[in-house]
Amino acid sequence: MKKSVGIVVEYNPFHNGHKYHCIKAKEHGDVVVAVMSGDYVQRGEPAFIDRWTRAELALKNGVDIVVELPIFYSTQSAEIFARGAIGILNLMNIEKLVFGSETGDVKKLIERGDLEEQKEFKVELKKQLKEGHSYPTAYSNTLKILDKIDELDSNDILGVEYIKALKFWKSKIEPIAIKREKSGYYSEEIKDGIASATGIRKKIQSGEEIKDVVPDTTYEILKESLEKNSFAKLQDFYPFIRHRILLEKEKLERIQDIEQGYENRIYEAAFSCKEFESFFEKIKSKRYTQGRVQRILIHILLGIEKKQIEKVKEKIPYIRVLGFTKEGQNYLKKLKDEEVEVLTSLKNIQKYLEKDSLDLLEQNEVASKIYAMVNPYEDRKIPIIIK
Repeated sequence: MKKSVGIVVEYNPFHNGHKYHCIKAKEHGDVVVAVMSGDYVQRGEPAFIDRWTRAELALKNGVDIVVELPIFYSTQSAEIFARGAIGILNLMNIEKLVFGSETGDVKKLIERGDLEEQKEFKVELKKQLKEGHSYPTAYSNTLKILDKIDELDSNDILGVEYIKALKFWKSKIEPIAIKREKSGYYSEEIKDGIASATGIRKKIQSGEEIKDVVPDTTYEILKESLEKNSFAKLQDFYPFIRHRILLEKEKLERIQDIEQGYENRIYEAAFSCKEFESFFEKIKSKRYTQGRVQRILIHILLGIEKKQIEKVKEKIPYIRVLGFTKEGQNYLKKLKDEEVEVLTSLKNIQKYLEKDSLDLLEQNEVASKIYAMVNPYEDRKIPIIIK
């Protein structure tokens, strides 16, 4: 079997920095396998563009296989997001993991992961959280108290979680960190033709030109989407979110990421606020970061509960392929010979999945139908194939 390399992506949207990532990944293997968030992403937002369009862009720009990261991983904290993505790559027999990092120093990331596993770190972090700090603030305070003040950026924190996930799954995958030299993760700057996905989304929404920061394939898709105004934003889903909150108040305490008592604040805000902006202002707090609040709202919208997440943290329920190239197809054929169950079709799916896994797959598909109510797209039952 040819050497395989895995990457974890969102492509929201695919830009020149992602192209560079694919090129660097290809230096470490023959087949690039991307685990990509579906129609909802880790910051607790609907994807700017639908999953199939993003998968197609990936395949046209260097990726050989695109596998979906389902909603019960893609909309979670960094720990669960990473555990799901790495678990999928591990089951697909990936040999190397290539990811972006500010430091580019895997050894440093491993050391930080080991630190987080120490009892004194966990005790101090828990103490900081009890004092009412948000997780990022509590984490930062804990590092300072333990004299570990070398801060890591967003990508480095995710890199630490990749390392911890590899350890959790007892994986033999080799981690490789690529140092980020250009625009920062959330930066709106453009440097040498590279801008962050956050910056690109803002430029699109404000009508600014982006041709120099995305591949031609992405530009044409975005241009077409802009003409149709077919981009998804969280506030567009507020009528559905508000409906769920008001109709299912008693279920809110079971929703993933909601701590006791916070459900009352959410309900009261939804009851009194017709507009998303005023609603969001009322539910923000010192303890809940914007990203966490957004994830909670997505969990409410899609009915993602705590008990489900506890289960999927321990076992990957299924692997679904969104698309592949000829090289990717050959790799998938050899995977089947090794009896790794990888779904390339939803036909007769009951034969391949246990009921719990089937229920999760169905929930993920319903989530995409909800997405399509706001940002319509043609769904597919079989993968995209790029010759």
